[in-house]
Amino acid sequence: MKKTGMFVAAMTLVSGFGSTVVLAEEEEKGPTIVPVETYTCNYNEGMGPANLDAAVDGWNAWMDEQGAHNYLAITMTPFYYGAETFDVGWLGVSPTAEEMGAGADEYAAKGGEQEAAFARALTCDTHSNFATMVVKEPPERASPDSLVISFSDCTVADGTTMDDVFAGLENWTAYQTETGYMNGTWVFFPAYGGGNEDFDFKMVSAWDSHAERGRDYDLYANAGGYQKRREIMGNMLDCNVSRVYDGKVRRDIEDDK
Repeated sequence: MKKTGMFVAAMTLVSGFGSTVVLAEEEEKGPTIVPVETYTCNYNEGMGPANLDAAVDGWNAWMDEQGAHNYLAITMTPFYYGAETFDVGWLGVSPTAEEMGAGADEYAAKGGEQEAAFARALTCDTHSNFATMVVKEPPERASPDSLVISFSDCTVADGTTMDDVFAGLENWTAYQTETGYMNGTWVFFPAYGGGNEDFDFKMVSAWDSHAERGRDYDLYANAGGYQKRREIMGNMLDCNVSRVYDGKVRRDIEDDK
């Protein structure tokens, strides 16, 4: 079995979706949607990263025993954040929603010991599911064990359609690719676990390092990126300030190649 890695796995899962949203939408069946689940959690009193590491190790061993190699797991700790944040987040990806659901059924039936270990370390106050599509693939490179992830909540302007947004994102992605931006970008549409969202979708980007993120920052701020994005996208989206997290790949999806 070969590990595919965060970027390769997540991008391969949506390979039928193509390089951009718009190209996929032109196909008869529409874009491929990939399920992503997230948890936001805080450490219980007296607990910390070492306790989480132990719980993850036990969970990974249990997943191996079940032959479960179709789930990507990343933990996230805040790097740039506001007053309201959490100690650690969890991001999980499966190739299909059915596979994610089957994994949840098996965990509920057989994973009590692993769930108890997580519960000793953490209390999680949200568990959400997002319908996810890729906007921009990152440059080809080795799969990282750690990465930097940003989240921003975006609202579509009145009078703007999602077709308008996707067309703008396609053109913006083409510019980023030509200019050498290092990010991968996805859109996360809320599916389960919310109820009072004041946004239409989350814009999520990822890099291998803060240096890569900083390079894209410089391109955007000082090399014409901001002006080009305004030219392409105008005021069709209102996105709030991004939160940035240090991500650690805890489990990878494997394939037979």
